Amino acid sequence: MDDQQAIERYRYMLRTAPPDDIERAHAEAFAQLTPEQRATVLRELAQQVPASEVAASDDPNSLARMATRAEMRQPATMERTFAGVPGPGLGGMFLSTLAGAFVGTAIADAFFNSEGTDTAGGENA
Repeated sequence: MDDQQAIERYRYMLRTAPPDDIERAHAEAFAQLTPEQRATVLRELAQQVPASEVAASDDPNSLARMATRAEMRQPATMERTFAGVPGPGLGGMFLSTLAGAFVGTAIADAFFNSEGTDTAGGENA
């Protein structure tokens, strides 16, 4: 799967999956990131959410809760926040890295299999 397909699937799942599934997939994806990458997520996302929702640490579950709440409150927050953020070992492709990790999770895999779709629903959001 190329970067664009990963981003399309990420967008689709954010629009259609239950929040609990989205949070679990975020947690699984964040667990795949390096500590430096998780610190980047916390730092950048903290600038986009109310102070009361900023995670106390960059552990995957805390980040997942913060990211999912941000998406539920204002869709596409993650994409707007990370589309151009460079990071250690990411070469400016942070969103692609995050989306790829997200859609590669067992949660996302089960979601797409149950949806019966092999693509992001053919949508370009």
